[in-house]
Amino acid sequence: MSNSKEIKRKIVSMDSVIKTTNAMKMISVVKLKKIKIKIRHIQIYWNHIKSIFINILFFKKLNKSWNNSKYFINKKLNKKLFIVFSSEKGLCGSFNSSIFDQIDDIIQNNRCIHYQCSFIPIGNKVIDFLSKKYEKHIFHSIEKFSLKNDTNFIQSIINYFFQNFHSVYVIYNKLKNSLNQNTIVEKILPISISDFLIKKEDHIPPILEPNQEYFIDYMIPKFIQLKLKKIFLDSSYAENTLRMISMHKASENASNIKKKLILDYNKERQNIITKEILEIIGGLESLKNKN
Repeated sequence: MSNSKEIKRKIVSMDSVIKTTNAMKMISVVKLKKIKIKIRHIQIYWNHIKSIFINILFFKKLNKSWNNSKYFINKKLNKKLFIVFSSEKGLCGSFNSSIFDQIDDIIQNNRCIHYQCSFIPIGNKVIDFLSKKYEKHIFHSIEKFSLKNDTNFIQSIINYFFQNFHSVYVIYNKLKNSLNQNTIVEKILPISISDFLIKKEDHIPPILEPNQEYFIDYMIPKFIQLKLKKIFLDSSYAENTLRMISMHKASENASNIKKKLILDYNKERQNIITKEILEIIGGLESLKNKN
């Protein structure tokens, strides 16, 4: 570059980029700490609820009642519902693109050939993606999910499952390790007993009050509600981890560009100084020749 002012302007611009990316990285770090605490707490609760669920699910005297429950029966309907979690904002690497690829695979690659697929988008990015590409597949008849109104959201999902859908799935990202993620498609309704470990030990079955049906109607929505909370936190954890990594790499790249620009700026300044010195020497030589 020949213009030192232009190089200096770009150096200032790189400083702004570095400040912004470092700030976003620190925001992600703070969010990760908070999410990690929530995941730790909910994991303890989840383990207890799952243990209770499994213990009751496989008592021989209760198996018949549970198997005949509407939560476990595959209905003869041709509609599938997918609850899709994405980020609210961008700048988180491949977090959202992997979700979009999964949606494309479900809709385009014959996975919906025998079923009508509907999607409940959670997160601005997947809302924008579905609105632009698959508007007719968005399921609008439900309120927006949040941790504050998750009880109403789950009850609505269950009601629509009973009335309109063959099955309900969740699509989300979960960290495989600190650098990679898995995009998971997991069925939550109807509940498959084969998904749980069958306990071989025989125990005295518990007394369920007021009756088994009431307990099932109370227990399963709580179980699904907690499962979705855990999925939401896992997705948020993966999102902020990938954003932290992306911002760290962006800061490093901006720093490298800044170093190169500083070298170019110094070279340009040296060339200008050398040129000025040569002009001064040339002027002195011309004065000597005149004298």
